[in-house]
Amino acid sequence: MRIFPKIKIKFLRHPPKAPDVGRASRRRSTGRTEGAVRLLDLSSAVRGASSVETLYESLVDVVARAFSIPAISLFIRDDDSGDFSCRVSTAIPLESISSSHAKLALSSDSFVIRRLKSLSSPLQLDAAELSAWQLALTDAPPQVLEKRMRERDVLLQTRSSLLVQLRTKGDLLGVLALAKRESDRFTPQQREMLDSVAGQLALVIENTKLLRRLVEHERLRAELTVAAEVQRNLLPATGLKLAGIDLCGFCQPASQVGGDYFDYVPLGDSRVGICVADVAGKGISAALMMSVVQASLRGQLFNSQKQVPVKSVVAMLNRLICASVTTARYVTCFYGQLDASDGSFLFVNAGHNPPLLLRGSDPEAEKSGAVFELLSRGGLVLGLFPDGNFDEGEVQLRSGDVLVAYTDGVTEAMNVQQEEFSEDRLRAAIAEVSQRSAKEILNHIIAVVSQWSKGAPQHDDITVVVLKMD
Repeated sequence: MRIFPKIKIKFLRHPPKAPDVGRASRRRSTGRTEGAVRLLDLSSAVRGASSVETLYESLVDVVARAFSIPAISLFIRDDDSGDFSCRVSTAIPLESISSSHAKLALSSDSFVIRRLKSLSSPLQLDAAELSAWQLALTDAPPQVLEKRMRERDVLLQTRSSLLVQLRTKGDLLGVLALAKRESDRFTPQQREMLDSVAGQLALVIENTKLLRRLVEHERLRAELTVAAEVQRNLLPATGLKLAGIDLCGFCQPASQVGGDYFDYVPLGDSRVGICVADVAGKGISAALMMSVVQASLRGQLFNSQKQVPVKSVVAMLNRLICASVTTARYVTCFYGQLDASDGSFLFVNAGHNPPLLLRGSDPEAEKSGAVFELLSRGGLVLGLFPDGNFDEGEVQLRSGDVLVAYTDGVTEAMNVQQEEFSEDRLRAAIAEVSQRSAKEILNHIIAVVSQWSKGAPQHDDITVVVLKMD
C-alpha cells in the first residue's frame, strides 16, 4: 500500500557554462544588475506598505513581475499551529482566501511541507501527478486520503508548479508557490535572483512577526498599566481611623496586577468590615477574579438594609464566586466585623493564613511570642463548593491589641539562599514594634520582609493589614 504517491520532483540546476568566457562574464554582470534593480523594488515595497497584508501583496506583485509568473501565492507559517496559511494569492480572489469556509493552508505534516524542509532546492510539482493522487491513495485510511486530498486541492487551486522555501537560519518560515510560466526554464540570472528574493522575503516575514510581537507586547503592557491602576483604585487608598481603632493596609503584586485583595468597609454604628483574600494563581486571570471578590463583598455590605451575620456574608460570597467561574479556581479569604464600641470581633477564616493577634497587656510576654493567638476558625476555601458551611469565630479585642492579617506572599518570601521568611520572623517583627501605631507596625513589617528578600525576585503578591486597638 502506497500512502504517499510518488511525485515527479525536479531540482532547478544551473545549465553548463557557455564556452565563451566573455559572454558568461557579461551574463553574470547583467544578472547582478537585474537582481540589484529587483531588490531595490522589493525594498520600496517594504517602505511603502501601510499594513502587513498590503506589504505581502506588494512583495508578491514585485516577484510576479520580475519573473513573469502568471500566478503566485504566499504561505506563511503560523507559530501556534505550525501550519502554513495562504496570506496572498493572485490565483484566487482575496475574498475566497479570507472566507472561513475556503481557508487555504498546508498543514505542518503535509507531504510537500515535509519535502521542502528536507530539500535545499525548490520543489517542482507536476499538475498531472497531483491530479492522480486520489487514485494512488485508494487503499489508504480514510483520514489519510481526506488530508491528502485537501493538500492536493490547495496546490491545484493556487496553480502551484514550483514551491520555493523561505528560510532564515535553516527554519522554514514560509513557502512561495509559483504557477507555471510560459518558459518553464529559469536562466542562471533568474535563479540567482530567485534565491536572493527568497532570502529577502524570509527576512521580511521574520521581521514582520517580530514587529507584531513587539506591537502586541506594547499593547499588552499599556493595558496592564491601566489594569494595575484600576486594581489599585479597588483597594483602600488610605488607612481608616474610627474611635478606638487604627487600621491600615498594603498590597504589592508580584507583577503589574495580582490576585491579592484587602479591604475595610465602614458599616455604620462604629462597625467596620475587614477582609483579606488571596486568589489562587497570578497575573490577569487572578486580578479579574479579585475584582469579582471585591464587587461581591461590597455589593452585599452596601445593599443590605440590616446587619448581616459574618458567616452569611462569607457563604454568599462563596456562592457568588462559584457562579462566576467555570474552572477550578478558589480563593482563600478572611473576613471579620469589628464593633469598635465594645471591641467584639466576629470572623470567618475560609482556608486563609490565620491572622496573628498579639495581646497588648504584657509587653515582656509579647517579645517572647507566647501571647499570639491565631484566628483560624471558619471553613474551606471559597469557589469550590457552593453549599459550603462556615463556622463563626469571636474574640474580644482590648486596648493595645494588634491584629495582623496577611497573605502567604509575606511568610513565603524568599531570600537569595531560597529560605522562606516564615511565620516566626513575622511574629518577631510584630512584637518588636507592637507599641507603635498601625502605620508604623505595617511599615516595619514591609521593611523587614523587603530586607529579607533583597536581591531575590518576588514570586507572590504581598498583602498586610494591621489593626491596632487604641
